[in-house]
Amino acid sequence: MSEKLPNLTGCNSPEMYKCAHPAPYPEIRVVRQNPQYANLLLEDYTGQASELTAITQYNYHHFMLEEENEEAAALLECIALVEMHHLEILAETILALGGDPRYRTIKANGEGSYWNPSYVYYGSELCDRIAADIASEWAAVVNYRKHQQMINDPYVKKILERIILDELYHIELFHKVVKKYCRSFLKRDQLNSSTKDTP
Repeated sequence: MSEKLPNLTGCNSPEMYKCAHPAPYPEIRVVRQNPQYANLLLEDYTGQASELTAITQYNYHHFMLEEENEEAAALLECIALVEMHHLEILAETILALGGDPRYRTIKANGEGSYWNPSYVYYGSELCDRIAADIASEWAAVVNYRKHQQMINDPYVKKILERIILDELYHIELFHKVVKKYCRSFLKRDQLNSSTKDTP
């Protein structure tokens, strides 16, 4: 057996691109180091509504749904691969900004808070898990948009915009699962919300 490692340069899984928006990813670069911007990106990297949370949540849902619904489980695994790519992009951008991509967020007072598995929505069935996954994608989009407004670096803004394209595409893909498998769940949810609105 050869002791040489294989050439892993540009080692991207073709599976990943099935669940990614077709637009190219921009080069990882920044105007200059800015630890404050790096700290903002830590929220997207490893906060409550973050790439690390999405990867962990989608993998858990994939494991739990493999026997129940192979199609939905395969989609979750595929989307998790894209989120892993986002995690890598954010880590490289945080490093370029002069930050440390540990699995934590840093508050304005400098206090760190490490990622916690309680951020994951574990769920109990296909439809409530997919509904939570859609909600987590929307939460990520909201965070990325907020950070685009706060970061005055055109390169970082472009990186975040490209990640947002993937998140919006993931929402479309998850909605296809909802339409195919969760009609009764939707009806029940609509009934519950109309009952709540009744005085």
